[in-house]
Amino acid sequence: MNTLMIAALPATARPTFSSTTTDDPDLRRAGLTPADAARIGEALAAARTDGTRRLYDIVWGQWQRWCTERGVAAVPADPLTVCAYLTERAEAGRATGTLDMACTVIRHVHRTTGTVDPIASEAVRQVRRGLRRTYGAAPRRLARPLSVEEIRQIVGCIDRTSPHGIRDAAIILLGYASAMRRAELVALDLADIEHKPAGLLLHIRQSKTDPEGHGQQVAVVHGQHALTDPVAAVNAWRTIRGNAPGALFTRIWGSSVSSERLSGHVPARMLRTRAEAAGLDGTRITAHSLRAGHATAAALAGVPLNRIAAQTRHKDLGVVVNRYIRPLEALATTSSKDLGL
Repeated sequence: MNTLMIAALPATARPTFSSTTTDDPDLRRAGLTPADAARIGEALAAARTDGTRRLYDIVWGQWQRWCTERGVAAVPADPLTVCAYLTERAEAGRATGTLDMACTVIRHVHRTTGTVDPIASEAVRQVRRGLRRTYGAAPRRLARPLSVEEIRQIVGCIDRTSPHGIRDAAIILLGYASAMRRAELVALDLADIEHKPAGLLLHIRQSKTDPEGHGQQVAVVHGQHALTDPVAAVNAWRTIRGNAPGALFTRIWGSSVSSERLSGHVPARMLRTRAEAAGLDGTRITAHSLRAGHATAAALAGVPLNRIAAQTRHKDLGVVVNRYIRPLEALATTSSKDLGL
């Protein structure tokens, strides 16, 4: 493996070298300069998001420590060593999704380093299949979709004379109306908002389904009620925030609005707190409750599937059907309502 490919590895899997990249014979053969090597290394490192890289670091570190304790090589790994790791962790109660992630990272490091992928072995494949049959997959704990009535209840209890209240109402209403992901909401800059007579055009520079940053647009129109008008809520926040370039949604220290962008965790905590203050059970309320609520409310209102998917930007219509439409149809068509219980 040449030293450039090190940038594609988890930080905990990177070897250390006393030589510089220009000492690598592969790089010399390619006629690369140190500047070339630096640019290529940066591009390789950017192939995955910061969150994915952090997750890979953690998962590889766990595997590496286990191998050290056992006195075996983490890379190249023997397939039976991987089998032992997976079965031990499954017995300890790790979810199948956690085991799948371990396999993904182990495969990534082996392929990047040009060594044989142990995950592709028949032994590992059969062990993974057996673990799924033995332990099963834990049911996903899905966020509870919020209804329009619940959104009214939540924002109706917010003091919208304070900076915190104005900002939080804008996040909730824009998140619900746009069906954006929480990471997309906090990534919005003031320059990403385009005002139109009918409402707002939101320019999403990068998202989960657009990791390469081709760009997407989402439209939000004026609401029918002053209490829940997302455009008016965003405009009220902009008045408080000011017109300085940068993040749309920022931190507030005391009563002072800063220019510091909110982290992705803030909308979830804020929404749960605001929902509980309005008398709702916040157990399964997350930031995704806004996006899920939009899709569910739209389906209940009879909005065609293709329009819902266009707003949520789901590439796979089956996801929209299985996650939002079928649960509603099941409740509407179940024969249990005709039993007279």
